[in-house]
Amino acid sequence: LLESNFDGPELCPKPGTPEFEEANSLLKLERQLFRDWCNLIFRPSGGPIGAIMGGGPRASFESTLDKVEEALKKHPESPWLLGGEVPSIVDLQYISHVERMLASCLYWKGMQLRKSERYPMLEKWLDAFEQRPSYQSLRIVPAQATKSDYYTHVRDIPPQYGPGFADNGPEVEAATMAIGGQNGSWRLPLDLTAPDALEPLSPHMDKG
Repeated sequence: LLESNFDGPELCPKPGTPEFEEANSLLKLERQLFRDWCNLIFRPSGGPIGAIMGGGPRASFESTLDKVEEALKKHPESPWLLGGEVPSIVDLQYISHVERMLASCLYWKGMQLRKSERYPMLEKWLDAFEQRPSYQSLRIVPAQATKSDYYTHVRDIPPQYGPGFADNGPEVEAATMAIGGQNGSWRLPLDLTAPDALEPLSPHMDKG
């Protein structure tokens, strides 16, 4: 309906095509990733026993994210899940929750998913989004910008989904202080371009 009323590239493959079946499969994977994320963030941790046994919500989430990483390798000529020059409806379905995952996994679990050796294709995908003006700063396209920041996400997630359950450990403590601005961690000017920045600022993003 949208594509029949608006000009622009087709975001959804035509029914009955292999691309349509691929899109449906990826959308099912997105729902699995969402469920595993909810189990990881919004339920108490399985504790050290779960970690020792190699199971639990964290392992399930990472395993599903590994599948997303593999799916992103299917079209090596493109960063997008269905290939092509522009993101599809599948990419748009993923990005809003992946943004929340980046922030919440770091804040409550100490898991850094950006700039990770385990997820290079995910990083390429995120970088492709960050190159698009419609995803960037409100100063560029006020009516279209969609990207948020970690602080906003960790503050607006609990009213939407419920409270997040934090793990214990130095990674969680450091992320909580850095993202939440605790104990004087916010000192102007904030250096978001540092290689070790918890929330890396893409070189493509508007810094204004």
